[in-house]
Amino acid sequence: MLVAVTIAVLAFVAYRRRESKALACDAALARDLRAAVDGDAVRLAAVEEFETAIYQRLFYASVVGPKVRSAAFALLGLALSLGLAVTLAPLDGFTAATAKAVAAVLAVVFGLAALGFTGWAVYHLVSTPRVSFAESYADEEDDD
Repeated sequence: MLVAVTIAVLAFVAYRRRESKALACDAALARDLRAAVDGDAVRLAAVEEFETAIYQRLFYASVVGPKVRSAAFALLGLALSLGLAVTLAPLDGFTAATAKAVAAVLAVVFGLAALGFTGWAVYHLVSTPRVSFAESYADEEDDD
């Protein structure tokens, strides 16, 4: 089970890293498209719509994403330290007792870190303003 949890966390982090790279490529594409607009209002509107979608994704990738990745790594640390504690449970002796204490401390630290990063991500998710042009579009439609 620990192997499955490790693979899942690493796959999640790799997916988020690929998403961040794709976002950087999209931002470069938007910059190039804006330079190629050449005063055409229709093309400019299409580029602005594309940029809006990028900014909305950028919010998550730059603010919430790192906290979610940190929470995932903390959960991985928690799972591995709990696995170590369970593995060491039947052993006796000073070295085993010390290793159990270290595993317990690690489990507490990683558990608190997971809670902290999760709370921080939720805080940013609900409190950071998002880029949205829906209100401006509604105003334009009301004018028509």
